[in-house]
Amino acid sequence: MSLEQINLNSLAMVRQELDATIAHAAAEFEAFLIDTHNSSAIENCGNDIAQVAGTLRLIQCTGAAALADEMAATVADIAAAAPAASEALAGALSHAFFALPRYIEFLSTRKFLNPYLVLAYLNELRVARRQPVLPEYYFDPVPLELTPVTPLSGSDAPPNMPALARLRQMYQVGLLAILRQKNETLNLQLIARAAARFAAQTPISSGRGFWQIAAAVTESLANGGLSLNLNRKRTLGAIERLMARYIKGGEEALVGALDNSLRKEMIYQLALSAHREGLAKPVIAALRIPALAPNDKELTAQRDAMRGPGLEAIDSVVKVLKEELRSAKDILEIASQNQGMSTEEVAPLRDTLNRVADTLRMVNLKAPADILRSQVSMVEGWVGQKNGVPADQFLAVADTLLFIESSLSSLYRHELSAGDLEQVSDTMRKKIIAESQLLEASRIVIEEGQNGISLAKRAISAYAESGFDPVHVANVAITLNGVRGGVQILGYQRAANILRGCVAFVDLTAQDKQASAPQRQQLLETLADALISMEYYLIELGAGRAPDDRILEVAEESLAALGFLVDKPD
Repeated sequence: MSLEQINLNSLAMVRQELDATIAHAAAEFEAFLIDTHNSSAIENCGNDIAQVAGTLRLIQCTGAAALADEMAATVADIAAAAPAASEALAGALSHAFFALPRYIEFLSTRKFLNPYLVLAYLNELRVARRQPVLPEYYFDPVPLELTPVTPLSGSDAPPNMPALARLRQMYQVGLLAILRQKNETLNLQLIARAAARFAAQTPISSGRGFWQIAAAVTESLANGGLSLNLNRKRTLGAIERLMARYIKGGEEALVGALDNSLRKEMIYQLALSAHREGLAKPVIAALRIPALAPNDKELTAQRDAMRGPGLEAIDSVVKVLKEELRSAKDILEIASQNQGMSTEEVAPLRDTLNRVADTLRMVNLKAPADILRSQVSMVEGWVGQKNGVPADQFLAVADTLLFIESSLSSLYRHELSAGDLEQVSDTMRKKIIAESQLLEASRIVIEEGQNGISLAKRAISAYAESGFDPVHVANVAITLNGVRGGVQILGYQRAANILRGCVAFVDLTAQDKQASAPQRQQLLETLADALISMEYYLIELGAGRAPDDRILEVAEESLAALGFLVDKPD
């Protein structure tokens, strides 16, 4: 499946402006909804969204750009119809205003994202505008076979038209119930049964295996391999209409009405499906349908995550919960030292754990909440234990608190989803804790590195402003050497080598008594270029982005100009 790979540095540079422009467009749209005669508000909204679309195209963010283009077209339709614009247009645009910034946020945090995730919002806008729905394969160039490469097994006996008419009626009953949003699971099973029997009672060659493909798609929907969305409801509707044509006019009517776009849509749905057994298995084999990754179940999980709380909301919850967890850990540490707890000491710990568990459940983190609840009953049993609380019980509660804190940090960084935490094994718990602690340690090292370089830059500026008084740079080499050690421990050897060169230059400059003031100033400007490049590199690392190695080349060239060649790691 096609995944967007964009220049994250470019996105980072325009992200703040994008967010601000989208927010302003949304505010102008809200102003128009309050007063539908406010033509300047809807015009400003359109201008903002057009600007967003252009920026997204410039950085080749195709999914978001397509959504922004469709939003701009919708705004134009609303402006043309104002003040009598339809509720469907306004509702679809409101949903898109929610989706667009969330998609951009995902791009920033997950490094890539499947543009397929915005397709539902694109099509909602297009339906509201009475435009053709985009197919599911719209963003995906995967080549698909439209005719079976190997023959499908089955009979070429003449169809039993009266039996097919009854099956079409069964299918129609299920489809109408689904369109009315009634008992989706039961009615998908009814549709799948009707489609399977319809395929079994038609010649295998009919429509180049069309009925077998249709039966496989409906079976995948019924078995949960595919979720039901707008495109798939339209596919089900198209199958029902072709059933009616076939019953009325036979093979000739079917061939006349059947087009390759529907066939490709159905085959693409089977490529996405997580269900590849049953009726789907021979169809997949005959058409050589690839198994796309991520499959539909994984895409559904990503869509749910995208619709879930945003980073700001998660950040707020994480901050509150971390304060609560820190309080609980402090109480636990004192109790551990005293090897027991009184009734008065148990109450605040129990209440804190219950508050954290309740908050976790509110944000749909049920599994961590249940794990914490199990610890509350243990804590309540600590009251009045004559021989003190066993050390392993203190460790069990502490381990649970550390796991929850680590999980929250991973959720904030989008390294985990709520679904990942639903079934947590002991191995996974240990892995989450270890990775979170390692990342936290790395973050601290990188942050200290940024502070070290900033301190060195200030010291060098003070050195130049003081007329090159060496007292100002007395500790610069020590500071930069500390930064070098940190980045080397993290495995960034090329950056460490550059910093080693900076240290060597600073040491030499402090000892050099011969250079004139202009010469010293020029040398310091060149050193500043190297330090600014390193600062940029560390900022990118701290933001979780892969820095452009060309910034290291700038630093290396600056040091070369100072007479220090940097060794490049193999």
